Amino acid sequence: MAIIKGLTEPLCPFCSQRLPRPRQVEPARLGNFDFGVCDCGAVFVHDVTGHNLGAAMVEALGFACDEDYDLAWSLMPGEDYQDALIEGYDYDRHAVFPKGYDPEGKKIRGALSFIRLNDDLKELRLPGVKARFESGTQAGIKGGGPEKTSSDVAGLRKRYSKREVESRVREGDVEMLARMAMADKLVLRKIQRLLYSADIESRWRAVLSLGQVASRISNNEPSVVGDLLRRLLYSANDSAAANWGAIESVGEIIRNRPSLYGSFVRHILGLLGDAPSRPAILWAIGRIGELHPKLVRNSSFFVLFDFLDSDDPAIRGHAAWALGRIRAKEAKNVIARMAEDHEEFDLFDGSSLITTTVGDAAREALTLMDNKQDGSAKSHVKTSLQEASRHEPPEILQARHMYQEADILKNRGQSLDALARFEEVLSVFDSAGYDVEVANICEKMGDLHVMRGNMKAALSPYQRTLAVCEKKNDPVSTVIMLEKVIDIYRHLGQYDKALPYYFRALELVEHLGDAKRSAMFLSGIGDVYERQGRVADAIDAYKLAEKLFRGMGARQRADILKDGIALLEKRLVSDS
Repeated sequence: MAIIKGLTEPLCPFCSQRLPRPRQVEPARLGNFDFGVCDCGAVFVHDVTGHNLGAAMVEALGFACDEDYDLAWSLMPGEDYQDALIEGYDYDRHAVFPKGYDPEGKKIRGALSFIRLNDDLKELRLPGVKARFESGTQAGIKGGGPEKTSSDVAGLRKRYSKREVESRVREGDVEMLARMAMADKLVLRKIQRLLYSADIESRWRAVLSLGQVASRISNNEPSVVGDLLRRLLYSANDSAAANWGAIESVGEIIRNRPSLYGSFVRHILGLLGDAPSRPAILWAIGRIGELHPKLVRNSSFFVLFDFLDSDDPAIRGHAAWALGRIRAKEAKNVIARMAEDHEEFDLFDGSSLITTTVGDAAREALTLMDNKQDGSAKSHVKTSLQEASRHEPPEILQARHMYQEADILKNRGQSLDALARFEEVLSVFDSAGYDVEVANICEKMGDLHVMRGNMKAALSPYQRTLAVCEKKNDPVSTVIMLEKVIDIYRHLGQYDKALPYYFRALELVEHLGDAKRSAMFLSGIGDVYERQGRVADAIDAYKLAEKLFRGMGARQRADILKDGIALLEKRLVSDS
């Protein structure tokens, strides 16, 4: 075999042993990387492009922990594990070109990102990691025949025009739209674009169609509907985006498929801090609660009471309307005092857009509260969630009641009492294995600690919520919690500890196609690198962020970054 100049064997940076060729392992994750394990216990991830080093390092950390992200996010670099990087790796030749080019001048972009846990952690996780690696397959080798996709639906074309979709939405032909969406995944996006129609009635038809079509295809295409939900939630979170109908559409999807997407109710409620969005949020919650009041009541719905005395008639009218559909009798006395409120607001009642008064909405709400029926044509239908809750153990039902009491204390500003009650409830749900409830409680406890200025105490509950979000494979919730953890570390001045959370968040938002958040996380990564004295790395991160900001039209932010990059480049030259 001829010796190639400039080529070296791929050796472990920790023990100098020759590395095995990386391979695919299960379960496959978002980055679609290949993985390897050295005999010394170090794990590594192959990034063929060399441009996803942050994501690759996070994947390596998760792989080293055998997919136990509860453990992974609790580890500290330098204390619990060591990391390393080898650039210039060529998979085909399983060799390293240290200068980054082969003898023919071809750029070798591949990189290997390494993680080695400390010995005590390694002993616990290494057997499972090695078993997964040994059962993996070489890259590019896959078994089985071609998979059948939703595009193979008999009798349907694979592409539909915007005009065809718009016509079906106008006609209310949900069944045909669902069949079209099964054949053409772009149909959902085309319905979504109708949310920006100049005709408000058309917008509302799009909201209803989106919810019903998504419901019908969710069994066969759950990932497509999940991606739609995440896009809608991100646009609702982005004040710079045109997001009319996003919140309402999320509400309709949950209303039609509560068993699959009921956990997203808390994300809708989490948007109440944005005043212009409140009528949409209240409408969505009311629509969900009309059919599934238990689902809403199990969330932090008491916060809706605060909007019954809003100065805006649209907000207080929608609040009364929504609470009536939830049958929230706790608000009955307050709503009764609103019966003579003659201020008008516009309300979509599920079939048409009407102008009504706050008083009319209040009186209707009181009627629904007094009616033993659910107040809808489908009141006799009970969801699986409602049925299941009836058979819950008494201690869980009591815990749910205590949870609502804790939420009331929180909204009243009695933070210490609320924390004590949340702690009590947490132990019950934790012992029973109710992960979602544990995550919700821990997030609220973290928020209370932040509100009290005790940032360090907020870290542990936030990390626990983050671990549940990872476990449940909920990228939207994961990004939200990553942002909270990052904010804590930044506030504490522990920028090094924030870095892996930045990388994980960047990986997720890149997969979700959120350019704005990608740019923000890249800027944050640049900040950390700059503080670490890694000026060249900081410049690279800032340049990527600048490019994204400029691409989305955020010229002012891009120019600020450009000026900062110029200063850093001068500093880099002067230091050299």
